Formats: sequence, structure tokens, C-alpha cells
Amino acid sequence: MKQIVVLALFILFLVACQNATDNKETKNTETKTAVAGMYPTTYSSSFEMGDMSLAEKAVLNSWKNWEANKIDDLKDFLADSVTILGADGTVFSGKKDSLITLWKKVRSDYTSIVDSVAAYTAINSTDKNEKWALVWVTEYSTDKKGIKDTVDYQETWRFNKDGKADMALQYQRRKKK
Repeated sequence: MKQIVVLALFILFLVACQNATDNKETKNTETKTAVAGMYPTTYSSSFEMGDMSLAEKAVLNSWKNWEANKIDDLKDFLADSVTILGADGTVFSGKKDSLITLWKKVRSDYTSIVDSVAAYTAINSTDKNEKWALVWVTEYSTDKKGIKDTVDYQETWRFNKDGKADMALQYQRRKKK
């Protein structure tokens, strides 16, 4: 579990620190040296930009279907077995049909959900040969009691060789009321 949290924080850091400068056009005489051993990585430190269609799947297929209460439409997005580490500390590890049933129950508690995507991207772990998508979303919800809430989410999705999501790490920050 600690490794997964470290991974998610590292991925978030990596995305936040992307340099938009084209290295082919930049002449830099500065010598760069690696600082070895300061913080040894427990997962990977070898990432490159990934397939944006996976990030778009995470945004369009999962968030749009969640918002529209089309939970069954998420089946094509998910691998047969899925692990979800939820923002509230819950851990789901099982078959996608069981996850869909759980998500239907959770979603049924809300009369309205509107999502606003702040950012999304895709990265590849080159040494692990894994594909990841990262999504930042603000969700505005109203539950069946009429209580409104606003929550910021950061999700990190891993995709298997078939392009299906098999793991997600979710973090949240509630907006002050």
C-alpha cells in the first residue's frame, strides 16, 4: 500500500514538472548530474509521455458515464479484475461486475452530479512497461437529501496490455463549505 501511495505521489510530481521546452532547439551547456540515493524509488523513476487516448478514455468513459448515471457503460472500460484504492480509504479488489454493482449503489445516493475536468494526461513507465492516465476533476454533487457538495479528485489509472483499466488510485480534497 505504501508503494502505491509513493507511486501516485511520484506520478503527480512528474506530471506537474513536465518541461514544455523542445530540447532539440535548446542549447544548454550546464552539466546535469543525478543525485543518487537521496530518495530511492520503490516503483520507478523512468517515465515518458504516453498514449493520450487512454487518458481520454479515463475522462470520457468513466467520468462522463458516472455523471450521466450510465454505470453499466463502464464495463467496456474496465479489465475483468480491478483494484481500486478509494479516496476514502476503501480498497476494492475483485471482478468488474462486482465493482459495477458497488458503483451503482454509490451513484444511486445522488440526484445530480456535474463534473468539471481540470486536466488529464498519460504517461508510460518504461522500465515497468505500464501505461497510466492521470485525471484531475472537480465534482459538484447533490444527494437525495438535497445536500450539495464540491470535491476535487485526482485519479491515477493503470491500463493493461488490452487497454483496459485494471487499477485506480483516487485522492480527494473537499472544498470548504
